[in-house]
Amino acid sequence: MDWNAQFEMFMPHGMCLMWRPGLMSLHVVSDGLIALAYFTIPFALWRFVRNRNDLEQKHRALALLFAAFIAFCGLTHVASIVVLWLPMYVAEGWLKAATAIVSMATAGFLIALIPQALKLPSLESLQREIAAHRQTMAALDAARAALSARVDRTEGELRVAEQHRHRSLALLNTLVETMPGPIYAKDRSGRLLLANKATLDLIGKEWPAVEGRRDDDFLADPRQAELVMANDRLVMESGAARELEEVVHHPDRGARVYLSTKVPFRDVDDGIAGMVGVSIDITERKQLSKELLHVSRRSAMGEMATAIAHEINQPLAAIALYLDGSTALLARGRYDGPVTRSLGLAKDQCLRAGDIIRRLRSFVSGGDAVRRSENLPRLVDEACDLALVGAREAGIATSIVHDAHDLPVLVDAVQIEQVIVNLVRNAMDAMAETTDATLHVRTGRAADGMVMVSVADNGPGIAAAVAGRLFEPFISTKGLKGMGVGLSICRTIVEGHGGKIWVDDDAGFGATFRFTLPLSAPQATASAPQATASAPQATA
Repeated sequence: MDWNAQFEMFMPHGMCLMWRPGLMSLHVVSDGLIALAYFTIPFALWRFVRNRNDLEQKHRALALLFAAFIAFCGLTHVASIVVLWLPMYVAEGWLKAATAIVSMATAGFLIALIPQALKLPSLESLQREIAAHRQTMAALDAARAALSARVDRTEGELRVAEQHRHRSLALLNTLVETMPGPIYAKDRSGRLLLANKATLDLIGKEWPAVEGRRDDDFLADPRQAELVMANDRLVMESGAARELEEVVHHPDRGARVYLSTKVPFRDVDDGIAGMVGVSIDITERKQLSKELLHVSRRSAMGEMATAIAHEINQPLAAIALYLDGSTALLARGRYDGPVTRSLGLAKDQCLRAGDIIRRLRSFVSGGDAVRRSENLPRLVDEACDLALVGAREAGIATSIVHDAHDLPVLVDAVQIEQVIVNLVRNAMDAMAETTDATLHVRTGRAADGMVMVSVADNGPGIAAAVAGRLFEPFISTKGLKGMGVGLSICRTIVEGHGGKIWVDDDAGFGATFRFTLPLSAPQATASAPQATASAPQATA
């Protein structure tokens, strides 16, 4: 339809109202106020949406769509006023059609949001929820205040505890650093975790040079380091404290003997994390003890020798008398019974003297001797230090080899040292005329739970006729000067300890003396002091 034709075809709506002023005014004012209200509402909605950034996108779209619907409604009321004078019914119709479309879209959108709107709480429920939240916040504030007070108290207690800890650490550090002996701690791998000043003085290094390192990294003697580390492993593997004697070379004072008490320490899971040790230098005490023991034994042996000498003198005097008589009879050419009887009596008196000597040896090596669990390699090293004095000046080369460094034996240390000293000095005497003289001393395990010590020389060897009687008393054969009595005493000592002694002879190429001792059983050493695990030290 032509837009202009509508003005010719239709008449204004005012004609329907008969142009009555009162009725016209009623429609104009009513539609105008409705249109004004409708135009105000979209503006308010637009402002609301603009200032509410927290609205969801669908809610924002609904508000704008509703604003458009209201605006179109306002336009229809404006159109109602216009058609009172201008018959623009076609335009008004299209305007109402647009309004209908917007209205339907708004209604559809609104219907889709109704389920969600129904879920929205009512004002009363919101008020109850707000009241509950306020109570919760009040309870939280009270709990927060109580927690804050408790935190303040705990922090105060922690500060006091920290002060006590610092004071305790300071006291402990002062105590550790001022102790005269070494105090140290190591982990399971033997790495140093703590060392006081005495320990660092013994090592001869500063803490940065030894921290986290093992004994074999900073001790000069590898054998000493290995023995100390073996003791540490023994403590950590057994999980029990142990008291041991150890020898460590001091950079200024030489070899020192330490009495070490070592205790394992545990981690939070109760596993062995390492060990802590305290050592006391007992070198002077050990030397004094040995000197007193030697003095005591020399005094006792001197008194005993005086008494025995008087008893032995009688059969020896009788032997001399019978031999004189036999010599006189032989000089007169009498070879009959008197000579035989004299020689027989002399033999009897020799046997009597031998019996006296055997009883003397039995008394000296009897049950009164103090036996302790000792480390055989250490005993051999100490005895050799004593016996080999002057060996270098005599041109004798020496070799001391230990197949194992931990060979515990239950012995009288002084007696076993006497055996070793005797065998070593006999070997040195046997090589007095030997060129390139060489002495070999060796320790190791033997069969049947025994340990063995061998002393070998490259001297002239021992005559076969003498070798079988070598350990019997009073052998005085040319070439075996001074060996008879000493070796018989060695035999008595070794057999008194449950061992055996013998000689392997290679005539013309030297001799090897060997003796065995029983290896200490665990039950035999349980009540005895801990075995000494140490490197060789000089004997005072």
